[in-house]
Amino acid sequence: MIIETERLKLVPPANTYLDKLFEVHRDPLNQKYNPAGPVEDKEAFKETLSEWIKHYKEYGFGYYVLIKKDYYEPFGICGLQFKNIKGQTYLNIYYRIEAAQTKQGLVAEASQRIIEHVKEITENQYKIVALTKKENTASIKTAEKLGLKHDPELDDYDGAGNVYYFSE
Repeated sequence: MIIETERLKLVPPANTYLDKLFEVHRDPLNQKYNPAGPVEDKEAFKETLSEWIKHYKEYGFGYYVLIKKDYYEPFGICGLQFKNIKGQTYLNIYYRIEAAQTKQGLVAEASQRIIEHVKEITENQYKIVALTKKENTASIKTAEKLGLKHDPELDDYDGAGNVYYFSE
């Protein structure tokens, strides 16, 4: 199911987007705060994309390919997938976009619409969580714009420098 916002089409993941999504995840500018660094292996990334597709098919939601309505080319991915933290199930918000598309509010716009959609599907059973690095001020601002609040009790959980932001 394609979801739309004012400026974006949010399209379910598909293998047709492999090359573009790999390019986004391979670019060091887009991976600055990823402890694993840029993705180097296209075959390994193909497996990642397959997992995203599987999650979408199984649950009816997941990560969506971002396409600007006036651009017609994918420029990144954004969405929610299940994540377990200390025995609790959450919906983890994830996004990765081309560096040239940042600072336009596109991630927040996509995230807000996806959150609305997924809350309907899941009957609002799960809190949203955003995991980022403490020095990633852009991601922190996006999480705060989405209404997520920092939980300092989880600082450095599952990795040095990690910070978690949760919905109410």
